[in-house]
Amino acid sequence: MAPEPSYAAYLSFSETGNIGQTFVSHLHGALKQEGIYTFKDDRNQDRGISFSKDSSRAIEESQIIVVVFCENFVLSKDCLDEVVKIMDCRKLLKKIVIPIFYDVEPSEVRRQRNNLAEAFADDSENDDEIGRSERVKRWRDALNEAGNISGFDLRKTHDGNEAECIEHIVKEIVSKLRSEEVAGERQKYVEFGSKFLSERVIGFTRSAASPFPLCVPVFFFVTIYII
Repeated sequence: MAPEPSYAAYLSFSETGNIGQTFVSHLHGALKQEGIYTFKDDRNQDRGISFSKDSSRAIEESQIIVVVFCENFVLSKDCLDEVVKIMDCRKLLKKIVIPIFYDVEPSEVRRQRNNLAEAFADDSENDDEIGRSERVKRWRDALNEAGNISGFDLRKTHDGNEAECIEHIVKEIVSKLRSEEVAGERQKYVEFGSKFLSERVIGFTRSAASPFPLCVPVFFFVTIYII
């Protein structure tokens, strides 16, 4: 069962290349202006601070997860582990994932070309542990899945104008959150209705609202013979 949402959105990104201080920071600010409570992990992955339990829990407790892929994303193994977690939550907890391809093509993420391919090759060559190859496989599978999700290719959106792209992304997130809220309210009514009906039908002894037995009308049919 999915935990109750604590955050409206979660931002996944790599600090490599200072993208967190530029594009991601501007996106985070725009989300805050819309009143969207967003988890942004400001740890510096370049300094070896590992993917934290707080981040893992925040992913599980967020309604929407935004992953910002950049050219150097794969250089952070913590980011790759995070993507694996995100894809697991998408599958198991039905989380909405929105990928943003900042300076890479979706096909590069899917196929791990260029810098991605080189980084995977280096990691595979230095395979000192039995579990290393399995970890690399999880990375590949997660990136392939993420690269196939419909998202935003910034270089092909609004002619690469970041301000306009951010505005577009925020509108999309707001729209999805509203859809989730409507669906959530609808589900509550469905669950309430199902519970009420099951209590009425299963042993029509008591209803959810009343401690008294339900009144069940009984009809007697009498046949009168005339002689």
